[in-house]
Amino acid sequence: MPISPRARALAPIGFAPLVALALAAAPLLACREAREPAPESGELRVISLSPSATDIAVALGRADALVGVDQFSRELAGVPDSLPSLGGLFAPDLERAVELAPTLVLGVRSENQAAFFALLRARGVRVLEIDSSGSLEQVLATYTEIGRALGREAEAVALVARVRAELEAVAQSVAGLERPSVALVVEREPLYVAAGGSFASALIEAAGGRNVFGDLQNAYPQVSLELLAERAPEVLIDSTETQEQSPDAARQARAYWSRHDFVRRVELIPPGVATLPGAQLGDAARLLRARLHPGFAASVSP
Repeated sequence: MPISPRARALAPIGFAPLVALALAAAPLLACREAREPAPESGELRVISLSPSATDIAVALGRADALVGVDQFSRELAGVPDSLPSLGGLFAPDLERAVELAPTLVLGVRSENQAAFFALLRARGVRVLEIDSSGSLEQVLATYTEIGRALGREAEAVALVARVRAELEAVAQSVAGLERPSVALVVEREPLYVAAGGSFASALIEAAGGRNVFGDLQNAYPQVSLELLAERAPEVLIDSTETQEQSPDAARQARAYWSRHDFVRRVELIPPGVATLPGAQLGDAARLLRARLHPGFAASVSP
């Protein structure tokens, strides 16, 4: 099944403004050059061209090492407003990147960025390419890989433990409750959903739902309306990025789905919240829990 072009942007948020940058399932340890020793902390000058990598770097306490980011990373909490933007994820400004004299560039492994990374390597810049587009375990593995590159491996191990504990707490809080069947839509037209190969599917399960596309091995496949109707989710969660583009976005989203008789209940979440493979997976699971089980608030605590 084809993968959403927008999903390719985030890994994806993926994502245009943070909607699914998650793509098809990828190898478990998806980082090149991950075993190189990290430079001394005072020497680190990091450019991040991936919102997920930026989010993880901030969570590991290395926002101070960032000297430039992609345009979507600038929207993340904890990213200094003063940081220069190098443009889009797949069309970054090479000249500006070189001017910033980075000692490390973080990015998403993809054909779209391969040529850019090759040019940086040719100039002696170290590049670490991550692939966090697959399962929950793959996402958590990138914490350690990025932590090692930033000289924060111990902090990365602690971050993995914290996120696991948060997800377990969410899962325990809904244990014994009825588990509604769920479809998480990351793009309406064409229709892309979170499937079994994605970490988002694990978040749905932790939040007390059952992903109707959990049997599909891809992460964010394109599916037909007919297949969606056949799977008949009790709850349809719409995370389409276009929701943010007008004040009437929520009304428009609900009106769109009201045209289809098979849709029973629609819930909306902001673009990228459940599909950004960053450090805030606990928050994402709590928001999904609140949408699936209205008795729970979308708070930052289990």
